[in-house]
Amino acid sequence: MRQPAQKPTSATMTDATASPVGDVVDHSSGLPRVLDRKCGTCIFRPGNLMHLDPGRREEMVRAALGRGSWIVCHATLPAAGIPIGEQAICRGFWDVHARDSLGCRLAVAFGGPVFGPPPAEPAAPARPHA
Repeated sequence: MRQPAQKPTSATMTDATASPVGDVVDHSSGLPRVLDRKCGTCIFRPGNLMHLDPGRREEMVRAALGRGSWIVCHATLPAAGIPIGEQAICRGFWDVHARDSLGCRLAVAFGGPVFGPPPAEPAAPARPHA
């Protein structure tokens, strides 16, 4: 019988989950997490709210797409105080580049992603189906 996935602990972390980027995998489903909306300072919002150097966002996008990957939301990074294992794919990246990213296309093909709120925002209570 298959055992449910467990959240990594400091004793079981791999190099991937101990990275400064963290881990976007929802361990209960095995699918990547994506924010259900852009965070307040998303690099894909107008106005350069994160004060990136000119061309930096495009450089990040090229690097992510070159890896067949994604950009992790800066508000979910371990450096922002979010525990490793609770990171999420940037919603702005998802909205604009999910079709361009092999990793994002695979997430969809496997029934994902799992959507959740940006950090420091309460999750909406579950509503029963009418």
